[in-house]
Amino acid sequence: MKKVLVNKPIHAAAIQRLAEEVQVLTPFAAPATQVIEMMEGVHGLVLCAGLNVTGQEMERWHALQVIGRHGAGLDFVDIQAATQRGLPVVYTPGGPTESAAEHTLLLILAAARRLPLLDRATRAGNFAIRDQIVGLELQGMTLGVVGFGRIGQRVASMCRDALGMSVYVFDPYLPRSIVEEWGATCVATLKELAGIVDVLTIHCPLNSDTRHILSAEIIGAMQPGAILINTSRGPIVEEPALVQALREERLGGAGLDVYDPEPPDPLNPLFTFDNVVLTPHLASFTEQGRRRMGMMVVEDVLRVLREEKPLFLANPQVLTMSH
Repeated sequence: MKKVLVNKPIHAAAIQRLAEEVQVLTPFAAPATQVIEMMEGVHGLVLCAGLNVTGQEMERWHALQVIGRHGAGLDFVDIQAATQRGLPVVYTPGGPTESAAEHTLLLILAAARRLPLLDRATRAGNFAIRDQIVGLELQGMTLGVVGFGRIGQRVASMCRDALGMSVYVFDPYLPRSIVEEWGATCVATLKELAGIVDVLTIHCPLNSDTRHILSAEIIGAMQPGAILINTSRGPIVEEPALVQALREERLGGAGLDVYDPEPPDPLNPLFTFDNVVLTPHLASFTEQGRRRMGMMVVEDVLRVLREEKPLFLANPQVLTMSH
């Protein structure tokens, strides 16, 4: 029987589905080094956060036939190295869309109304906080979206339809016509976008082009009082620049689900600000989202192991390669 290793917990239904056809290894609490050792002799990997798979690892794992990425971000896998080895990488585009978009909306609203601060104060008996804090109404404000893929478009729909926000987009990889057909305004540079919006939300993948794309210069160009939201990847934002802008009270607040590095240092200065809302990289973690992602990835892993064509392949070139 073939073996599939799952490095972190996924939906129970997905584990159960895997177990119908393969032997499932679930070293959820094991450190990455131990997981890497365990992968020798394993035929499939279901990869969540907490493990980076480079060509070096692939070289060691002689039995490996498929990598399944539980999520839409592919920055944990060296896709080029996998393709060179004829190794299919399957993933779950669309799987996290609704959950991640709803979580983004939650962070926008929570940052605009200073929710964590008010919650803590109320629990502590400080009802007088209501005389000190004034929130921000989002109706009619402007939303800037960096990366207008599935999640970015869904967030934009929510903000436009529910809150009447106007939407501006920076996405150099998307034709202007698609943005305009959707009903948003296409902006040529990220700096220009930063300077015209009340809320800036990030929904692009992490790669060499996007690392620290939200630099000190871009954060410095944001309007006074604007809110920055990041539910994509931590290294897209230059964190010290964000801390500095918050310290100088240039920004109205921030909502973050991702950090650089992860988990963040317990002494991270972001933890000290009352106008920052923080969650532990779980934007896609809803019952429905996890089930959807889990079932999508395991079905495709099983398809590859049965020598069938997977539905969601990140490196389709491998289909034309001779083994």
